[in-house]
Amino acid sequence: MVGDISNKRSNEAVEEDVQRLKDWLDKQPHLPHDVEHEILTAFVNGTKSLEIAKRKLDAYFSNRNRYVKLYDEISRDVNAQFRERSRSTNQFFLTNTTPEGYAVFFITLNDCFEKAFDHPHEATRMLMLLEAKMRKWPENKGAYLVIDCTGAPASLITMFSPTTLAACLGCYQEGFPIKMKGTLNFNAPPFIEFVVNNLFKPVMKTKLYERTKVTSEGASFLKQFMPLEMLPSNYGGNDKSVAELNDEWLNILEENREWFLRSTRQASDEKKRPPDSENTYGIEGTFRKLAVD
Repeated sequence: MVGDISNKRSNEAVEEDVQRLKDWLDKQPHLPHDVEHEILTAFVNGTKSLEIAKRKLDAYFSNRNRYVKLYDEISRDVNAQFRERSRSTNQFFLTNTTPEGYAVFFITLNDCFEKAFDHPHEATRMLMLLEAKMRKWPENKGAYLVIDCTGAPASLITMFSPTTLAACLGCYQEGFPIKMKGTLNFNAPPFIEFVVNNLFKPVMKTKLYERTKVTSEGASFLKQFMPLEMLPSNYGGNDKSVAELNDEWLNILEENREWFLRSTRQASDEKKRPPDSENTYGIEGTFRKLAVD
């Protein structure tokens, strides 16, 4: 079935595509078959066609083998040590979405950032938060990543691991169905642009890089992308405080601890991969075409 459809797809149409994706998944000997309905729904809603959904879902599971350090059980075990290693930043989603329905993933730096920052841990935590959001919000339309760069030290470029950065961006760009509508860095000192251009740009897809903004302006810069009243109370908005939202999302990760440990083991079995699966992704399957992102 080939045809144009609007962005506002009926629940029935989404469910039909979820079932098609599940039927395809059940025929793949190298991929897990016990995948939650919410996860499959997120892949259907977050991609422009079933073929892209298949490709991303395959990458979602094969990346667990490709980027092992981001997916080992110790790294994804949400315990007291996990919380301690999370002290350097606050990472959370705002309570409300933008008028267009986009989620907002917010990051701020704490006073201990320079001493406590653990790049592999924070990369793992970010991917876990995206997965938790997929489960809570399978109808996703896209997201903004907003970073308050206040407190970023001049040594920041030396604190990033290029290997970890490439792995984290690879996992997101290849295997996550949440479209990033923009990465908005505000309160940024001059060197942040250098960091973005020299560390991030080489491993970013063109569209993601073009949607990355860096400014020395304060939170008022965000008003062109979202209502300022949806921001945390620290920024004059109506949402909870940064500390409260950070704790709320750490608690969500902890509540899903068993799911994270179980899903970590849901990796592809490359020995069972069909010879042509990386190229076809069930090309004989049903197509649907969405409006261009």
